[in-house]
Amino acid sequence: MDNKYIKIIKNTPLFQGMSDEEIVQFLRPDGSGIKSFRKESYIFHAGDKTAYFGILLEGKALIERDELWGGRSIIAPLEAGQLFGEVYACTGEPLGVSVCAKEQCTVLFLSPESIIKESSTLTARLLKITAMKNLRLNEKIQVITPRTIRERVMVYLSSLAKKSGSHIVTTNFDRQQLADFLCVDRSALSTELGKMHREGLIDLNGREFILPENCSRGT
Repeated sequence: MDNKYIKIIKNTPLFQGMSDEEIVQFLRPDGSGIKSFRKESYIFHAGDKTAYFGILLEGKALIERDELWGGRSIIAPLEAGQLFGEVYACTGEPLGVSVCAKEQCTVLFLSPESIIKESSTLTARLLKITAMKNLRLNEKIQVITPRTIRERVMVYLSSLAKKSGSHIVTTNFDRQQLADFLCVDRSALSTELGKMHREGLIDLNGREFILPENCSRGT
């Protein structure tokens, strides 16, 4: 396995603290594999079943859900070092979401069965990762619960500010992706962002937003 991939794997919450040799030795009997995906291709399709979950080694991807009325919701962005699909791999349930490569991606696929069988430490870490994702899902629910676009924007940006400890925040989303994440229309979102800028509530430059300084302090 390429050393650059080993370095990324070592820095994931699942394998943190393990040596290169331990990681290589663990992966060999696992039957895991590395696969590349072209931009805009699907890593996972909603409705499919999978016995493996993924670790993104290179590139960026989005976890998405297609709505019955034809719209799309973005559940979360993915960057190198992040895990995805572990809940479905563990339960055997059909995927409720799709994972789409937003640029050329390289993914390591792992079997949760081998982790549970071989290492109680990794099993505990996998459980913790799943629990943390549930917390993030609850955070998204808080973001999309408000009725107005302005309220959703402020809840989302305030949460970014609190996490980073700064009133200057950068989102991973372009405007269309942000609209999909907030479950709103893109043109309506752009209109509301323009109003908020003119009213002095935010400054914005591309994906960067400048908020009132008290947002980062949670007050």
